Amino acid sequence: MSRQNRHRRAARTGVMTLVVAATVACVSGGGFVLAGLDRPSADASAGAAPTGVRITLTTTAAVAAVALATDVDTRLGLPAPASLSAERLTDAGTGRVVDVVTDLDGDGTPVAISRFDLGGQLVSSVRLGLRSGVGTRVTSGFALSHAATIAASAGIPTSGAASVTTRAAGGWLVRWVRTVGGVAVPGDGVGVQLDADGSFHAIVRTEHPLAPAPSAQIDQARARILARARLDMWLSADLRADATISSITLAWVAPNDTFGDPLPTASPGVLRLAWIVRVTTGGSLADRVAGLEIAFDAGNGTPLGGDVLE
Repeated sequence: MSRQNRHRRAARTGVMTLVVAATVACVSGGGFVLAGLDRPSADASAGAAPTGVRITLTTTAAVAAVALATDVDTRLGLPAPASLSAERLTDAGTGRVVDVVTDLDGDGTPVAISRFDLGGQLVSSVRLGLRSGVGTRVTSGFALSHAATIAASAGIPTSGAASVTTRAAGGWLVRWVRTVGGVAVPGDGVGVQLDADGSFHAIVRTEHPLAPAPSAQIDQARARILARARLDMWLSADLRADATISSITLAWVAPNDTFGDPLPTASPGVLRLAWIVRVTTGGSLADRVAGLEIAFDAGNGTPLGGDVLE
Protein backbone atom coordinates (compact mmCIF):
# COMPACT_ATOMS: atom_id res chain seq x y z
CA MET A 1 0.00 0.00 0.00
CA SER A 2 2.82 2.42 0.74
CA ARG A 3 3.82 2.52 -2.93
CA GLN A 4 0.42 4.02 -3.71
CA ASN A 5 0.55 7.00 -1.34
CA ARG A 6 0.80 9.54 -4.11
CA HIS A 7 -2.41 8.22 -5.70
CA ARG A 8 -4.29 8.30 -2.42
CA ARG A 9 -3.15 11.87 -1.79
CA ALA A 10 -4.45 12.82 -5.23
CA ALA A 11 -7.80 11.19 -4.51
CA ARG A 12 -8.12 13.03 -1.20
CA THR A 13 -7.48 16.42 -2.74
CA GLY A 14 -10.27 15.93 -5.22
CA VAL A 15 -12.67 13.74 -3.27
CA MET A 16 -15.67 15.94 -4.04
CA THR A 17 -15.04 15.64 -7.75
CA LEU A 18 -13.57 12.28 -8.59
CA VAL A 19 -12.69 13.30 -12.12
CA VAL A 20 -10.39 16.02 -10.82
CA ALA A 21 -8.72 13.47 -8.55
CA ALA A 22 -8.30 11.14 -11.48
CA THR A 23 -6.64 13.80 -13.58
CA VAL A 24 -4.21 14.68 -10.81
CA ALA A 25 -3.30 11.01 -10.31
CA CYS A 26 -2.74 10.48 -14.02
CA VAL A 27 -0.40 13.45 -14.21
CA SER A 28 1.57 12.53 -11.10
CA GLY A 29 1.75 8.79 -11.59
CA GLY A 30 1.35 8.20 -15.32
CA GLY A 31 -1.91 6.30 -14.88
CA PHE A 32 -4.08 4.59 -12.32
CA VAL A 33 -3.13 1.63 -10.21
CA LEU A 34 -4.83 -0.31 -7.46
CA ALA A 35 -4.65 2.24 -4.71
CA GLY A 36 -6.01 0.76 -1.55
CA LEU A 37 -7.54 -2.68 -1.12
CA ASP A 38 -4.60 -4.50 -2.66
CA ARG A 39 -2.23 -6.09 -0.19
CA PRO A 40 0.77 -8.38 -0.61
CA SER A 41 -0.60 -11.62 -1.95
CA ALA A 42 0.26 -15.10 -0.82
CA ASP A 43 2.96 -15.35 -3.49
CA ALA A 44 4.43 -11.86 -3.48
CA SER A 45 6.76 -11.88 -0.48
CA ALA A 46 8.19 -15.39 -0.49
CA GLY A 47 11.58 -14.36 -1.81
CA ALA A 48 11.84 -10.95 -0.21
CA ALA A 49 14.77 -10.15 2.03
CA PRO A 50 13.82 -10.05 5.74
CA THR A 51 12.31 -6.70 6.67
CA GLY A 52 10.85 -5.38 9.91
CA VAL A 53 11.83 -4.46 13.46
CA ARG A 54 14.54 -6.76 14.77
CA ILE A 55 14.14 -8.36 18.19
CA THR A 56 16.83 -9.93 20.36
CA LEU A 57 16.90 -13.68 19.78
CA THR A 58 18.09 -15.86 22.64
CA THR A 59 20.53 -18.70 22.01
CA THR A 60 17.87 -21.25 22.89
CA ALA A 61 15.39 -19.72 20.45
CA ALA A 62 18.05 -19.54 17.74
CA VAL A 63 18.91 -23.21 18.14
CA ALA A 64 15.20 -24.12 17.96
CA ALA A 65 14.69 -22.01 14.81
CA VAL A 66 17.70 -23.57 13.09
CA ALA A 67 16.37 -27.04 13.94
CA LEU A 68 13.01 -26.14 12.39
CA ALA A 69 14.68 -24.84 9.23
CA THR A 70 16.86 -27.94 8.92
CA ASP A 71 13.76 -30.13 9.14
CA VAL A 72 11.90 -28.04 6.55
CA ASP A 73 14.88 -28.14 4.18
CA THR A 74 14.82 -31.94 4.39
CA ARG A 75 11.06 -32.19 3.82
CA LEU A 76 11.22 -29.82 0.84
CA GLY A 77 14.23 -31.57 -0.65
CA LEU A 78 16.55 -28.56 -0.41
CA PRO A 79 20.33 -29.12 -0.35
CA ALA A 80 21.94 -29.14 3.09
CA PRO A 81 23.54 -25.71 3.67
CA ALA A 82 27.09 -25.19 4.84
CA SER A 83 25.77 -23.08 7.73
CA LEU A 84 22.62 -21.29 8.93
CA SER A 85 21.94 -17.95 10.63
CA ALA A 86 18.86 -16.97 12.61
CA GLU A 87 17.19 -13.71 13.65
CA ARG A 88 13.82 -12.62 15.06
CA LEU A 89 11.83 -9.70 13.73
CA THR A 90 8.36 -8.23 13.44
CA ASP A 91 7.28 -8.83 9.85
CA ALA A 92 6.67 -5.50 8.12
CA GLY A 93 3.77 -6.86 6.08
CA THR A 94 1.60 -8.60 8.68
CA GLY A 95 2.91 -7.38 12.04
CA ARG A 96 3.59 -10.99 13.01
CA VAL A 97 6.74 -11.81 15.02
CA VAL A 98 8.74 -14.39 13.07
CA ASP A 99 12.04 -16.23 13.29
CA VAL A 100 14.00 -15.94 10.04
CA VAL A 101 16.59 -18.59 9.21
CA THR A 102 18.95 -18.13 6.27
CA ASP A 103 20.76 -21.05 4.61
CA LEU A 104 24.31 -20.14 3.56
CA ASP A 105 26.67 -21.86 1.15
CA GLY A 106 30.38 -22.35 1.74
CA ASP A 107 31.11 -18.76 0.69
CA GLY A 108 28.54 -17.36 3.11
CA THR A 109 26.09 -16.52 0.30
CA PRO A 110 22.39 -16.93 1.16
CA VAL A 111 20.81 -19.77 -0.81
CA ALA A 112 17.47 -20.15 0.98
CA ILE A 113 15.35 -18.32 3.59
CA SER A 114 12.67 -19.75 5.88
CA ARG A 115 10.34 -17.92 8.29
CA PHE A 116 8.52 -19.43 11.27
CA ASP A 117 5.92 -18.00 13.63
CA LEU A 118 6.49 -18.25 17.38
CA GLY A 119 4.44 -21.44 17.46
CA GLY A 120 7.02 -23.10 15.23
CA GLN A 121 4.74 -23.17 12.17
CA LEU A 122 6.29 -22.45 8.78
CA VAL A 123 5.33 -19.07 7.32
CA SER A 124 7.47 -19.21 4.19
CA SER A 125 10.44 -20.89 2.59
CA VAL A 126 12.19 -19.88 -0.62
CA ARG A 127 15.09 -21.23 -2.62
CA LEU A 128 16.99 -18.16 -3.79
CA GLY A 129 18.00 -17.58 -7.39
CA LEU A 130 16.12 -17.98 -10.66
CA ARG A 131 16.19 -21.36 -12.37
CA SER A 132 14.71 -21.80 -15.82
CA GLY A 133 14.73 -25.58 -15.46
CA VAL A 134 16.52 -27.95 -17.79
CA GLY A 135 13.85 -30.64 -17.84
CA THR A 136 10.55 -30.86 -19.66
CA ARG A 137 8.02 -28.19 -18.73
CA VAL A 138 5.34 -29.76 -16.57
CA THR A 139 1.61 -29.29 -17.16
CA SER A 140 -0.66 -27.13 -15.04
CA GLY A 141 -2.33 -30.28 -13.72
CA PHE A 142 0.98 -31.67 -12.51
CA ALA A 143 1.88 -28.29 -11.01
CA LEU A 144 -1.36 -28.28 -8.99
CA SER A 145 -0.86 -31.81 -7.71
CA HIS A 146 2.81 -31.29 -6.91
CA ALA A 147 2.13 -27.97 -5.14
CA ALA A 148 -0.45 -29.67 -2.92
CA THR A 149 2.12 -32.35 -2.06
CA ILE A 150 4.71 -29.70 -1.22
CA ALA A 151 2.30 -27.84 1.06
CA ALA A 152 1.43 -31.05 2.87
CA SER A 153 5.11 -31.96 3.23
CA ALA A 154 5.81 -28.52 4.71
CA GLY A 155 2.95 -28.90 7.20
CA ILE A 156 0.89 -26.07 5.73
CA PRO A 157 -2.81 -26.94 5.35
CA THR A 158 -4.75 -25.85 2.28
CA SER A 159 -8.47 -25.76 1.61
CA GLY A 160 -10.82 -25.01 -1.25
CA ALA A 161 -10.06 -24.83 -4.94
CA ALA A 162 -6.65 -23.63 -6.08
CA SER A 163 -5.78 -21.42 -9.02
CA VAL A 164 -2.84 -22.24 -11.29
CA THR A 165 -1.14 -19.50 -13.29
CA THR A 166 2.18 -19.05 -15.04
CA ARG A 167 4.87 -16.96 -13.35
CA ALA A 168 6.35 -13.97 -15.14
CA ALA A 169 9.82 -15.45 -14.62
CA GLY A 170 8.66 -18.83 -15.92
CA GLY A 171 7.24 -21.77 -14.05
CA TRP A 172 4.00 -21.97 -12.11
CA LEU A 173 2.17 -20.28 -9.24
CA VAL A 174 -0.46 -22.30 -7.37
CA ARG A 175 -2.60 -20.36 -4.88
CA TRP A 176 -5.25 -21.22 -2.32
CA VAL A 177 -7.13 -18.11 -1.13
CA ARG A 178 -7.92 -17.96 2.58
CA THR A 179 -11.62 -17.84 3.47
CA VAL A 180 -13.14 -17.13 6.89
CA GLY A 181 -16.82 -17.71 7.46
CA GLY A 182 -17.19 -18.48 3.77
CA VAL A 183 -15.83 -15.02 2.83
CA ALA A 184 -12.56 -14.49 0.97
CA VAL A 185 -9.62 -12.70 2.55
CA PRO A 186 -7.97 -11.11 -0.54
CA GLY A 187 -4.19 -11.39 -0.40
CA ASP A 188 -4.22 -14.09 2.29
CA GLY A 189 -3.76 -17.79 1.74
CA VAL A 190 -1.11 -20.25 0.62
CA GLY A 191 1.02 -19.87 -2.48
CA VAL A 192 3.48 -22.36 -3.98
CA GLN A 193 5.91 -21.35 -6.71
CA LEU A 194 7.43 -23.98 -8.97
CA ASP A 195 10.05 -23.70 -11.66
CA ALA A 196 9.10 -24.70 -15.20
CA ASP A 197 10.25 -28.29 -14.67
CA GLY A 198 8.13 -28.59 -11.51
CA SER A 199 10.97 -28.20 -9.01
CA PHE A 200 10.32 -26.29 -5.80
CA HIS A 201 11.00 -22.56 -5.68
CA ALA A 202 8.94 -21.15 -2.78
CA ILE A 203 6.00 -21.58 -0.46
CA VAL A 204 4.38 -18.85 1.63
CA ARG A 205 1.44 -18.69 4.03
CA THR A 206 -0.05 -15.22 4.54
CA GLU A 207 -2.57 -14.49 7.30
CA HIS A 208 -3.53 -11.04 8.53
CA PRO A 209 -5.33 -10.55 11.87
CA LEU A 210 -9.11 -10.18 11.55
CA ALA A 211 -11.56 -8.13 13.54
CA PRO A 212 -14.55 -10.08 14.95
CA ALA A 213 -17.34 -10.46 12.41
CA PRO A 214 -20.22 -8.07 13.20
CA SER A 215 -23.12 -9.66 15.06
CA ALA A 216 -25.54 -7.99 12.63
CA GLN A 217 -24.81 -7.00 9.04
CA ILE A 218 -26.20 -4.44 6.65
CA ASP A 219 -27.47 -6.10 3.49
CA GLN A 220 -26.35 -5.74 -0.10
CA ALA A 221 -29.18 -3.33 -0.86
CA ARG A 222 -27.98 -0.95 1.86
CA ALA A 223 -24.42 -1.11 0.52
CA ARG A 224 -25.75 -0.19 -2.92
CA ILE A 225 -27.56 2.86 -1.49
CA LEU A 226 -24.41 4.00 0.30
CA ALA A 227 -22.31 3.63 -2.85
CA ARG A 228 -24.82 5.52 -4.99
CA ALA A 229 -24.79 8.38 -2.49
CA ARG A 230 -21.01 8.65 -2.76
CA LEU A 231 -21.10 8.60 -6.56
CA ASP A 232 -23.78 11.29 -6.55
CA MET A 233 -21.55 13.41 -4.32
CA TRP A 234 -18.36 12.86 -6.28
CA LEU A 235 -19.57 13.11 -9.88
CA SER A 236 -21.18 15.94 -11.76
CA ALA A 237 -24.60 15.26 -13.31
CA ASP A 238 -23.23 14.87 -16.84
CA LEU A 239 -20.79 12.16 -15.69
CA ARG A 240 -22.91 10.33 -13.13
CA ALA A 241 -24.58 8.16 -15.79
CA ASP A 242 -21.14 6.91 -16.85
CA ALA A 243 -20.60 5.18 -13.48
CA THR A 244 -22.43 1.87 -12.99
CA ILE A 245 -22.40 -0.49 -10.02
CA SER A 246 -21.38 -3.86 -11.45
CA SER A 247 -21.09 -6.06 -8.35
CA ILE A 248 -21.34 -6.06 -4.56
CA THR A 249 -19.49 -8.75 -2.60
CA LEU A 250 -18.31 -9.40 0.94
CA ALA A 251 -14.57 -9.54 1.68
CA TRP A 252 -12.14 -9.01 4.53
CA VAL A 253 -10.19 -5.83 3.84
CA ALA A 254 -7.68 -3.43 5.36
CA PRO A 255 -9.29 0.02 5.74
CA ASN A 256 -7.48 2.81 3.88
CA ASP A 257 -7.81 6.53 3.24
CA THR A 258 -8.00 6.42 -0.55
CA PHE A 259 -11.14 8.59 -0.53
CA GLY A 260 -10.19 10.70 2.48
CA ASP A 261 -12.19 8.64 4.98
CA PRO A 262 -10.87 8.52 8.56
CA LEU A 263 -9.32 5.19 9.48
CA PRO A 264 -10.84 3.16 12.34
CA THR A 265 -8.99 3.92 15.56
CA ALA A 266 -9.34 0.44 17.05
CA SER A 267 -6.76 -2.21 16.13
CA PRO A 268 -4.95 -0.55 13.22
CA GLY A 269 -3.82 -3.06 10.58
CA VAL A 270 -6.61 -5.52 11.42
CA LEU A 271 -8.80 -6.60 8.49
CA ARG A 272 -12.52 -5.96 8.72
CA LEU A 273 -15.51 -7.60 7.05
CA ALA A 274 -16.80 -5.23 4.38
CA TRP A 275 -19.09 -4.93 1.40
CA ILE A 276 -16.98 -4.16 -1.69
CA VAL A 277 -18.97 -2.23 -4.29
CA ARG A 278 -17.34 -2.39 -7.73
CA VAL A 279 -18.09 0.44 -10.13
CA THR A 280 -17.41 0.29 -13.87
CA THR A 281 -17.16 3.39 -16.02
CA GLY A 282 -18.09 4.33 -19.57
CA GLY A 283 -18.18 7.33 -21.87
CA SER A 284 -15.80 10.19 -21.16
CA LEU A 285 -15.37 9.07 -17.54
CA ALA A 286 -13.72 5.85 -18.70
CA ASP A 287 -10.96 7.91 -20.31
CA ARG A 288 -9.95 9.04 -16.82
CA VAL A 289 -11.00 6.26 -14.45
CA ALA A 290 -11.31 2.59 -15.42
CA GLY A 291 -13.30 1.75 -12.31
CA LEU A 292 -13.64 2.01 -8.56
CA GLU A 293 -13.96 -0.24 -5.55
CA ILE A 294 -15.72 1.32 -2.58
CA ALA A 295 -15.65 -0.46 0.79
CA PHE A 296 -18.25 -0.20 3.56
CA ASP A 297 -18.12 -1.83 6.98
CA ALA A 298 -20.45 -4.82 6.82
CA GLY A 299 -21.71 -4.09 10.33
CA ASN A 300 -22.59 -0.40 10.31
CA GLY A 301 -21.88 0.84 6.79
CA THR A 302 -18.97 3.10 7.76
CA PRO A 303 -16.81 3.92 4.70
CA LEU A 304 -13.54 1.98 4.78
CA GLY A 305 -11.84 3.41 1.70
CA GLY A 306 -11.33 1.49 -1.53
CA ASP A 307 -9.43 1.49 -4.81
CA VAL A 308 -9.11 3.62 -7.92
CA LEU A 309 -8.62 1.18 -10.79
CA GLU A 310 -6.30 1.73 -13.71
